Amino acid sequence: MKMHERITATLWRKAGLKLGEGVRWDAVHNRWIWVDIAAGEIFVCDHLTGEVRTYAPGHHVSLALPAGTDELVIAQQGGISRLNMLTGKKTPITDLGLQWEELRCNDGAADAQGRLWIGTTAFDHRAGGGDLYLIGKDLHAEVRYPQVACSNGMAWSPDGKTMYYTDSLARTITGFDYHPDGTLQHERTIITIPPSLGLPDGMTCDAEGMLWIAIWGGHGVGRWNPATGEQIGFIEVPVPNATACCFGGEDLQTLLITTAAKETDLAQYPSAGDLFVAKPGVSGQLPNNLKL
Repeated sequence: MKMHERITATLWRKAGLKLGEGVRWDAVHNRWIWVDIAAGEIFVCDHLTGEVRTYAPGHHVSLALPAGTDELVIAQQGGISRLNMLTGKKTPITDLGLQWEELRCNDGAADAQGRLWIGTTAFDHRAGGGDLYLIGKDLHAEVRYPQVACSNGMAWSPDGKTMYYTDSLARTITGFDYHPDGTLQHERTIITIPPSLGLPDGMTCDAEGMLWIAIWGGHGVGRWNPATGEQIGFIEVPVPNATACCFGGEDLQTLLITTAAKETDLAQYPSAGDLFVAKPGVSGQLPNNLKL
């Protein structure tokens, strides 16, 4: 992708998602996974056939990561569970030690060691209402970054030495020195999204080390250089609220983008909640495999 290039995404699938989120590429099984938080639904799409299977665990499911051929690890209001895709049975992993009346899980990701990073947010997204947790193979949940408003996208640099993290309501992308034991050090703000652009939402890092950030209220996904904080590209979608993005496909050059119908004038933007796709000319990184 050329510096400062603007391209337009095309419609990939009519979906009408109330709050589409959490798009992920399952490279092992050649499939896309995304969720509708507001509807409490998970969608798994075979990349070759286009067949979509839908699961409805409810409870504001915000993330679904592959954990084998027929199992997903899911995050909801209430905590983290395993979902058997054949039977629909849900097996709790951890409730994070929380009272959930005013909370739900939000975005998360697997790190290179196979652990789960998962954020929480209050339903009113109040400042300090959420936290970022790390869950390892012992299934113990530990707060690694406390008191955020809306814990959201996270990604790692190609060399694995930097972790990037979004608190949407703070409008910032924070960088940390990342250590294999999960320690975060040298916290610094690397990108600030001005109010005129919207709110930073889901995020991914490409093979060149550039960050792609879905912008709620910003009609697309921006590409930023984390070394300079400069926006260097943009993918436009024909709806206001882009929520998440992920590179996938056999060559990792397809960027899939989720959107939301929530808080949108559907008469003006009838495609709100649909999924869009772009090929910006760069590759993503292979996703990390969850090992819980």
